[in-house]
Amino acid sequence: MVEAFACGTAAVITPIARLVAPDFDVIVGDGGPGALTAWLRETLTDVQYGRAEDRFGWMRQVL
Repeated sequence: MVEAFACGTAAVITPIARLVAPDFDVIVGDGGPGALTAWLRETLTDVQYGRAEDRFGWMRQVL
């Protein structure tokens, strides 16, 4: 596995560095965020903070 991440409505994009269970322990990639994960996170937060255009109409102002 080269890289993995988690995302959801209450979080941004969170890199997964390690998967652990009683019968395995796997380091994902080199243990740090992968290039795609870092790019996705930066792209999404740029839209959220107004540093990039919201081309898909994702953002809604909550008053």
